[in-house]
Amino acid sequence: FFQESAAPPPPFRSAITVKSAKPVIKPNNKQFRTTVGNKFRSSLYLLMETLNATTPHYVRCIKPNDDKLPFEFDSRRIAQQLRACGVLETIRISAQSYPSRWTYTEFYCRYGVLMTKQELSFRDKKEVCKVVLHRLIQDSNQYQFGKTKIFFRAGQVAYLEKLRLDKLRQSCVVIQKHIRGWLQRKKFLRERQAALTIQQYFRGQQTVRKAVTATALKEAWAAIIIQKYCRGYLVRSLYQLIRVAAITIQAYTRGLLARRRYRKMLEEHKAVILQKYARAWLARRRFQSIRRFVLNIQLTYRVQHLQKKLEDQNKENHGLVEKLTSVAALRAGDTEKIQKLESELDKAAAHRHSYEEKGKKYKAAMEEKLAKLQKHNSELEIQKEQIELQLQEKTEELKEKMDDLTKQLFDDVQKEQEQRILLEKSFELKTQDYEKQIWSLKEDIQALRAEKTHLQHQLEEERVTSDGLKGEVAQLRKQAKTISEFEKEIELLQTQKIDVEKHVQSQKREMREKMSEITKQLLESYDIEDVRSRLSLEDLEHLNEDGELWFAYEGLKKATHVLESHFQSQKDSYEKEIEALNFKVVHLSQEINHLQKLFREETDINESIRHEVTRLTSENMMIPDFKQQISELEKQKHDLEIRLNEQTESMKGRLEELSNQLNRNREEEGTQRKTLEAQNEIHTKEKEKLISKIQEMQEASEHLKKRFETESEVRSTFRQEASRLTMENRDLEEELDMKDRVIKKLQDQVKTLTKTIEKGNDGHLSSGPREYLGMLEYKTEDEDKLIQNLILDLKPRGVVVNMIPGLPAHILFMCVRYADSRNDAGMVKSLMNSTINGIKQVVKEHVNDFEMLSFWLSNTCHFLNCLKQYSGEEEFMKLNSPHQNKNCLNNFDLSEYRQILSDVAIRIYHQFIVVMENNIQPIIVQGMLEYESLQGISGLKPTGFRKRSSSIDDTDAYTMTSVLQQLSYFYSTMCQNGLDPELVRQAVKQLFFFIGAVTLNSLFLRKDMCSCRKGMQIRCNISYLEEWLKDKNLQNSLAKETLEPLSQAAWLLQVKKTTDSDAKEIYERCTSLSAVQIIKILNSYTPIDDFEKRVTPSFVRKVQALLNNRADSSQLMLDTKYLFQVTFPFTPSPHALEMIQIPSSFKLGFLNRL
Repeated sequence: FFQESAAPPPPFRSAITVKSAKPVIKPNNKQFRTTVGNKFRSSLYLLMETLNATTPHYVRCIKPNDDKLPFEFDSRRIAQQLRACGVLETIRISAQSYPSRWTYTEFYCRYGVLMTKQELSFRDKKEVCKVVLHRLIQDSNQYQFGKTKIFFRAGQVAYLEKLRLDKLRQSCVVIQKHIRGWLQRKKFLRERQAALTIQQYFRGQQTVRKAVTATALKEAWAAIIIQKYCRGYLVRSLYQLIRVAAITIQAYTRGLLARRRYRKMLEEHKAVILQKYARAWLARRRFQSIRRFVLNIQLTYRVQHLQKKLEDQNKENHGLVEKLTSVAALRAGDTEKIQKLESELDKAAAHRHSYEEKGKKYKAAMEEKLAKLQKHNSELEIQKEQIELQLQEKTEELKEKMDDLTKQLFDDVQKEQEQRILLEKSFELKTQDYEKQIWSLKEDIQALRAEKTHLQHQLEEERVTSDGLKGEVAQLRKQAKTISEFEKEIELLQTQKIDVEKHVQSQKREMREKMSEITKQLLESYDIEDVRSRLSLEDLEHLNEDGELWFAYEGLKKATHVLESHFQSQKDSYEKEIEALNFKVVHLSQEINHLQKLFREETDINESIRHEVTRLTSENMMIPDFKQQISELEKQKHDLEIRLNEQTESMKGRLEELSNQLNRNREEEGTQRKTLEAQNEIHTKEKEKLISKIQEMQEASEHLKKRFETESEVRSTFRQEASRLTMENRDLEEELDMKDRVIKKLQDQVKTLTKTIEKGNDGHLSSGPREYLGMLEYKTEDEDKLIQNLILDLKPRGVVVNMIPGLPAHILFMCVRYADSRNDAGMVKSLMNSTINGIKQVVKEHVNDFEMLSFWLSNTCHFLNCLKQYSGEEEFMKLNSPHQNKNCLNNFDLSEYRQILSDVAIRIYHQFIVVMENNIQPIIVQGMLEYESLQGISGLKPTGFRKRSSSIDDTDAYTMTSVLQQLSYFYSTMCQNGLDPELVRQAVKQLFFFIGAVTLNSLFLRKDMCSCRKGMQIRCNISYLEEWLKDKNLQNSLAKETLEPLSQAAWLLQVKKTTDSDAKEIYERCTSLSAVQIIKILNSYTPIDDFEKRVTPSFVRKVQALLNNRADSSQLMLDTKYLFQVTFPFTPSPHALEMIQIPSSFKLGFLNRL
């Protein structure tokens, strides 16, 4: 336990170096190419690291010559090398006749046997060695004292060894003498005790033989019987009183518990009803809002689509009007061409009519299909209902059969048990009567035998009185005859007993037969081979010979279990069939929905066709206007025919031009047809787009459903937490009630004390109140009991409620003071060693118990402070009162034990920190990173990332409140156990460093968490932690500074990352983050929304160029195992030792206050 642990690693270091898979910046420039100088520098750096990590050991080699040639010896060069190594100096010292040498510590350890107690009391070892040598070796020329060593002449060390061996031999003789004397004394005492016990028993036998007579035996026997009946009556009456009292107490307590259970069930039932209506209202409101949102989206989309269609139709109409005006302006055209156009229009109308008829037929066919599917669906539903009814009927029949069978079995078993109990009772009563009779007969026989022996003695002694003796002999013969009669009666009773046993066995057989018949009936009702194989009749046949029917009852239990398993299997099969039918119904409903979608699409197509038909009919409505215009043109033509005849030659060119224009018009009509076909294709594409959008809307609705499910799960977690908080509130109320009771008890004690004091003052008592010295008296035999009750068996929760902090530590120190006042070194040493070992054992047994570690860390610190406060040293006595200074230790210096206790406290503190970190580690990532404390900010996932499958269920998801609750639990436990406030601050600082390191490491490893919104989330969570520190008054604990790297990382995620000024601001602000960490966050940044942008590589290069001047570590991850150096402050105890009282719950009644 006291092995020195390795030095803690430096902060922000880790044993694992994490490197990115891709290089941060590509080595494009010449600046980043590796040179020979760089390679040499890196190899030299590695060599220096290995040299610094090892401890050097030098082996000096003597070179025979400078040329390193074989068989050549340069004596001058070798002498120089030996002088440089110090060999010649050692030879010179040995030549001065001081060949042997010892260091002072070696001499002290080796020859401490030869020292006296007075010499050992000196603290300076060098002075001790000088005094011992002056005493042992009279000639001071035989040794010399150096700065660090003692030099001896030849033979002096052997002389000292001889003295040491003589001393050891003498001490061995003394030890053997004492041990042999102790063994002989022990043997003598054992033999003496054996002789005394033999004499005691022999003399007692003699006195009993002299004193015991027949009359005395009778009187003693009669007195014993009277005592037996009297004591039985008293005990029976007391037992009846206790039984009646226990029954009444049980009745009242059971009634109270039943009322509480009923009240709790009623409250839960009402709460469930309220929750049901509240959840229904919330779900209804959410559904209505979602439906309004979806309807608004649909309406906006439809309005936009219709507006586009209207704009397209207006454009087409404008184009047609322009074309008609151009045709009218040309004033030329032939009637044949117009007739051809009319015929083509008629054909187009006919085509439209055919399309409409086809649409109607298709619609009628689809309606017929829908009707058939609906009929099929209704038939399937009817079949499903019939199957469910059949299943319910079968299950009810099976349940009724099972209930009847179980009732019959239980009734038969109860009847047989009652009969068996009655038979056993009657048999027991008879056997008791018979035993009483046999006992009385045996007593009479023994009495007769005693009388017979007595009479025989009288016959031998008094031969004179022969007549009286003959009469007595006759009486004895008569009594012998009665003994034979008694023996016959005993034989008759034994035969009756055998008959009763046979009758019981026959009843057992009948019971077995009945049980076998019942089991056979049960097994024949179900034709299952597995049941018969499991429940064999052998289990019912093997009954004990003691008359108990337990195995039969077990056989019935097995039968019922087998029947229940069979019923359960049938029920499972029926449920599986129902699930399969439900699956089929769901599949059919999905097919119906698919057909309905197809029908809707077809209806949409028909509607579009109708719109086109109406448009074309509107265009046909324009044809009579065109005819009127044509008639007017014909009139103008008749008017102009005269002019045309006159100008035939001049109009030939125009006619050719008109023919060309007509050809162009035909080409334009062809292009219009092509445009119509293209529009149809566009319409089909738009339909496909609509279908895809509908699918997207369905996916969105599914996503909303999933979010609703997650919200419901979150609400369930909130309800669980609310229930847990209510339970905790109830526990706190109970604790408050307990505290109120304790306060009332203390008030009553105070009142009684005041009354006694007043009575003492009234009586003018001369003796004043007793003054205590602040010590606890104990015996050396009770030391193990003290450690067991005060350290090993003590529970923290029973101590911290109403006691002063560090009460076990104060009790231990009061025992130490008692041992110090007795000036018993062995007692002090054993008590200190046993307390240290006990604390170690408690910590070892409760390695993962946070409360136990906190409790004993507090007590160890208090015990250490008590040892310092009452040590008698001036630096620790400044804050003591004069009365406390009187309680200081007088005879022993326990500074060595203070060092051992401080080492123990450091070990406990390290394990205490490890337990806290292990408890809070599973909560950190989910509470600090994944949980959305700002609702609606980070609800979206970044595009291109798949959803992470969380290792913990949603019901067990941790939030920021769970992190704060865990911290509050740690803080409240430390405060309850009386831990020093400075030590609490250090523990909170270590815990906050661990939270920040774990959060930052997970942020580096998860690319989906590096976004602006997640930075806002982290900043919000850090503010929650800072508020917690303010609430607990821990601003001075430097815990906030440990979260600085995490807060800078959150700021880096939120800040703008585009310009040179932004890069400079990042360089100036992010001082707690290394260059590798900053570049990692910038490369991992992933925008969530479209308005955010990724960090450009050029910006990353700018930041890296600024960060090259820093001398940071090249490690990415933070070291979560790093521990800050702990210091235990000295805080003197304000409690006076004289006023401390030991509670009875500690079970330390063997300690006495002095």
